[in-house]
Amino acid sequence: MIRISLVAAATCALAAVGAFGLPAHAQYSSEYTPPKLMHRGATTKSIAGTGTVVVQVQVNADGSHHALRVIRSTNSGDNAAALDIAQNSTYRPAHRGKTAVPAFYDFTLKFTGKAVAAASTGGMSGVSGQIDRMIRAGNYAGAKARAEQELAANPNDPVLNSELGAANYFLADYPAAADAFLKVSSVPHEFAQVAANSYVQAAQKLAGSDPQRALSFAQRAVAMAPNGGGAYYALGAAELNSGNATQAVTDLKKAHDLLFADPKADAKSKANVDFELYNAYVKAGDTAQAQATMDEIKRVDPNNPNIAMLATNSYLTQGQAAQKAGKYTEAIADFEKAAASGGQQAQVTGNTSAAFAVSAMLNAQKTAPTVADYGKMKSYADKALAADPNDAQANFAEGVALGGQYIVGGKSDANLKSQALAALNKAKSAAQASGNFSLSLAIDNFIKQNLQ
Repeated sequence: MIRISLVAAATCALAAVGAFGLPAHAQYSSEYTPPKLMHRGATTKSIAGTGTVVVQVQVNADGSHHALRVIRSTNSGDNAAALDIAQNSTYRPAHRGKTAVPAFYDFTLKFTGKAVAAASTGGMSGVSGQIDRMIRAGNYAGAKARAEQELAANPNDPVLNSELGAANYFLADYPAAADAFLKVSSVPHEFAQVAANSYVQAAQKLAGSDPQRALSFAQRAVAMAPNGGGAYYALGAAELNSGNATQAVTDLKKAHDLLFADPKADAKSKANVDFELYNAYVKAGDTAQAQATMDEIKRVDPNNPNIAMLATNSYLTQGQAAQKAGKYTEAIADFEKAAASGGQQAQVTGNTSAAFAVSAMLNAQKTAPTVADYGKMKSYADKALAADPNDAQANFAEGVALGGQYIVGGKSDANLKSQALAALNKAKSAAQASGNFSLSLAIDNFIKQNLQ
């Protein structure tokens, strides 16, 4: 009896695609008027002497304000007076278009002797203002470089970190953008949508390679945008990749409901979120809801090319689970359905999987296999090769089937052995050409154990 280590056939992976596009760039780069000093206040605090102090003031949309901290100072003896003046002053709030928004104002005060010599009159002064203008002008690389330079001396500055996050976002470096926003305990309003989008996009980018980090970013996205479909989509995808299919179903269903309630949502976006929800239902073992979601995809976007791929992947997943449970007949039936559900790749993968399922069944049974048994395995391998004569795993399956017939037939048919070795050597060459050295090693081991 031939006993080999089965090589799992490659499955058709369906890449999750971002289902929601949020207009973060439009929000950030719309006409912005920074906060403005209206009246400089007085102070009863003592002034130590000549120096320059920059105070960060949070100016709220209603005009109220709070002098938060000293950003930098050349004479610490003037800090108390500078903070007092900043708190006693009045300001006009920042605006995005006609809407007042909260923002930070960097209040620069210059002291000469025992008096205040001058005060700045612009909002978001100094470096922060320069970086802001760079971002709005589209000079994202320059804004990033300047923000990083300033953060070397002030690593926890919330405005600089927010600006770095925005610059990285518009440079499409979403994980770096999310990391920058993580350092801001309370993201300023004008950066809120950019920050939320950064978390969503970073979560989607890292979902496959770093699911735990993706999950952390997605949770932040939901915290910032609890009514945002994109945030729940990212969260559900991260949970699915982390192995929590049940919770993924819950959050992807929220994303689904929010999207389908949006009259502006297009068919492709709806299908994308349904694809991910379908995968979650399959992994959670809810076949009824999986089928209902598949039916919805067909109604929403009947010409979507991924529909057949999704069906193929579903049958392959079911077949692999059945084979793992020792239900070989059921597994073979699922693999046959996979082969019939799509195009060339589905035919190759489904039939190759069926061929190896036959081999596994023969290895598991108590009675010795016959030439006819390996003929059944070969029939599936032949179908796979008809779709792609050069596929490495299909040729491997063909070689195993021919080798099985040669061995159980008493090793008397030299032509069968020759055909088996030809198929196996072709499989090995294809595996090596594609960099699949584990498959190449498995083929070598089969030849050594059975045909030498």
